Amino acid sequence: MTDRGAHVIDLAQLGNGTDDTGPIELKAAGERNAKSIYDTFWKYNFECQYANGVKMIGQSDGDRGVRFEGTDGWLFIAVHGGALSASSESIIKEPLKDSDVQLGRAPGGHQRNFLNCIQKGGTPFASAEIGHRTATLCHLLNIAMITGKTLKWDPGKSKSP
Repeated sequence: MTDRGAHVIDLAQLGNGTDDTGPIELKAAGERNAKSIYDTFWKYNFECQYANGVKMIGQSDGDRGVRFEGTDGWLFIAVHGGALSASSESIIKEPLKDSDVQLGRAPGGHQRNFLNCIQKGGTPFASAEIGHRTATLCHLLNIAMITGKTLKWDPGKSKSP
């Protein structure tokens, strides 16, 4: 969960405009491998509800990436390499308007962006706050899997309401 979360959930939060907050309700189920030396959940599925009405649904099966679904179709971004696929080729070819959500990129990768911020000042593309929010969400999903309970969360206070 924390591995995929660091790479996939982070992108979903960015695209949802919730990089600096988090969901208000989480539920998850998972399966551990009893023969493994690790006690992590290797198979899982989860659902997070955000205050803005968006649901983030995830699972360990399938391609590794994030799929954004809307009224006009869907767009999938592969985590490794950033390849795009969509329900219709026109979604990929349509030019972006200034008012469209744009995820952005860290030029040269996150490591280069971080070093540039040290040298020149500024906030990295993926700031400590963003990392904190993603890590918290991953751990909350692990807690939901361990307890089997739906969790309520106040992302502003970083605690259960």
